[in-house]
Amino acid sequence: MKQGLRYFLMIFLILGALPLVYLGLALIGSVIPVNIKPETENAEIEIYLSKQGMHTDIVLPVYSEIIFWDSIFKPEHAIAPPENLKFIGFGWGDLNFYRNTPQWEDLKPDVAFKALFLKSQSALHTQFYQKIPISNKLIKLSITKKQYNKLSEYILETVNAENTGKIKPVPDLHYYRNDAFYLAESSFHLFKTCNTWTNSALKVSGLRGCWWTPFPQGIFYHYSY
Repeated sequence: MKQGLRYFLMIFLILGALPLVYLGLALIGSVIPVNIKPETENAEIEIYLSKQGMHTDIVLPVYSEIIFWDSIFKPEHAIAPPENLKFIGFGWGDLNFYRNTPQWEDLKPDVAFKALFLKSQSALHTQFYQKIPISNKLIKLSITKKQYNKLSEYILETVNAENTGKIKPVPDLHYYRNDAFYLAESSFHLFKTCNTWTNSALKVSGLRGCWWTPFPQGIFYHYSY
């Protein structure tokens, strides 16, 4: 009886410690910088990191010498795209989570559990803008053509658009009148969140980021000094 109780307590303590271990890893990964001094010469392309709640997006100019985003992510995929389109925002996440959680107050435990622990389909969320969304917390970056080219490749690889050149939106899924969703590669899980995706985009592009983070704070911290 005592031995059984001892095992039960050990299991209980281990399970109770796992969230602390996860948070500890997130803290350590967030403070370890990557690309501390990115290339800045001829950094003429302006992009934005956008934070809304616990989610981050990358906001890019629609038109540049590198790519015309509206040739791939069609504005007509949105319900009512803005006129004089100038910016497009990209954010990655779990498709089922997107379907069932348009607002954070809509979050249900079973949806969160499936997203974090079960393999599932991911999606890329795009938003079309006439101007930068000032309601979100923003960081403006000036980057080089080389960095922007790598960033563009990363986003295209997320939806496998480099090979196909054509992608289709997820039908009947919109948060706003100016957005659309697309099936994406890889799977959302506890160690690869929307913010991990954003951070990876920065790192592969040669921009400042952190070793690993599941939270937006890990990204924004490295642009606060």
